[in-house]
This record gives sequence, C-alpha cells and structure tokens, in this order.
Amino acid sequence: MHFQKHEHYAFLFMGELTRQGRKKLIPLTSVSRDHGVSLPFLKKIVRSLRIAGLVKSKEGVGGGYTLARNPQSISLWEIVSAMSAQEPVHTACPLNTSCLPQHIRARLTDSIRERLEKISLKEVAR
Repeated sequence: MHFQKHEHYAFLFMGELTRQGRKKLIPLTSVSRDHGVSLPFLKKIVRSLRIAGLVKSKEGVGGGYTLARNPQSISLWEIVSAMSAQEPVHTACPLNTSCLPQHIRARLTDSIRERLEKISLKEVAR
C-alpha cells in the first residue's frame, strides 16, 4: 500500500505526539523544523486530525498539540480516514455501470481498513 504525502506526515506527527506523552504539548514549529515539513502543510494536516478528534490544541505561549486520546485507542485507520476527508470522493465510473476497477478498489479498501483498524498508534510508535 502506498500512503499519500499528507498521510505519511500525519503518521509522523501522531508518532511524535505518542513518543512525547499526553501531558507534554508539542509546538508545530518544532515538528516542522525537526522533520523538514513546511509549517502551512503541517497546519493543514493537524487541522484534519483535530476535526477528527485525534489531537487537541492549546494556543498561546507554551501552547502546542497533544493526543486527544490514549494512543492504544487510536487506530491507524482513524488517521488515514482523517486525512482522506480532505480528498474528493469519485463515485461515477468512467467506464460503465459495472465498473470493475471501482469494485476492485472498494474490496482493497475494505481489506486495508479491516487490517489498519486492528493496529493501534501505540503499537507502531514504540
């Protein structure tokens, strides 16, 4: 499976939050600097994660981000889903009404979802 760039950086960001612990706030500027991710791009990613209820933020001096829940209760699929909410969904088949490519994609997506729902953020961020 190939992850999109924004999914890759969402995993990276969530991994950083997991390693730092839920009590410590992580500023976006430090993640941006440490990993060479542009701040505007990272802000877009984090906004989707916050809307999905995966991270919470505190603004102002000493502010930053932390996980909204225990990393054991956050699945990799939740992160992927938060990022896919940014992408347009294409439902019309360009070929015909039985559209085999879309049927194949749907089956693959279901299989991937089932697997990623079983893997917690805590498991992969060790």
